[in-house]
Amino acid sequence: MRNFFCFLLVAVALTSCSVTIPLQTNLSDQTMLLAENRNIKANFTLVSNISDGFIPYISVLKNGSETVNNEAYKYASESAFNKIWTSYFSSKFNSYSKDQMDIIATLKDFKLREQAATSIGMSLLTGNSKVNVEAIATIHVLVNYHGKDYENQFEIIASDYNESQQMKSGNNYYVVNQNNPTQQKAKLLESCLNKSIIQFENFLRSVMLAHKEKE
Repeated sequence: MRNFFCFLLVAVALTSCSVTIPLQTNLSDQTMLLAENRNIKANFTLVSNISDGFIPYISVLKNGSETVNNEAYKYASESAFNKIWTSYFSSKFNSYSKDQMDIIATLKDFKLREQAATSIGMSLLTGNSKVNVEAIATIHVLVNYHGKDYENQFEIIASDYNESQQMKSGNNYYVVNQNNPTQQKAKLLESCLNKSIIQFENFLRSVMLAHKEKE
């Protein structure tokens, strides 16, 4: 069991203090591969309804009982959204093109959700807890291309599994995690924003197709 788990953390209640999630804002290789290079100048505006600071954290027990903690985790949500989407527009659009597209992208919601896969009773009995962790974003986009408006809103989910085991050493208890919980959440939030780019790319392909059909 000790070899299976790779990170050791002292067990503390999330309500006792807040955890700052490190900011990761890289465009993934998959995003770079799936996003097209476009000979279009993107006049983009990025809006975030979520400020840097506390990010909503939803905890769901196996029986479906749900609680929301708005002061458990801190994350630079607005900064991450702006950096990843700006990197995308800078990398995949041509700022010198005469062909132009106006884009407004709005981050409407950004949150973390943790779904328990083991009951409280089983966790107390075995000391083992299994959870599915999700980063969830809701993004609205408005595109104006050659005088025509196109609009869409999509929800993006990035998820991963984690498992923890309560151990005892003398009179002290500690928790061993399969994945570092804070680092896992950082990667999921980054992955969620990368997936939002791919969602936007899929929408943009339909925009370009509709434009071609009108020509």
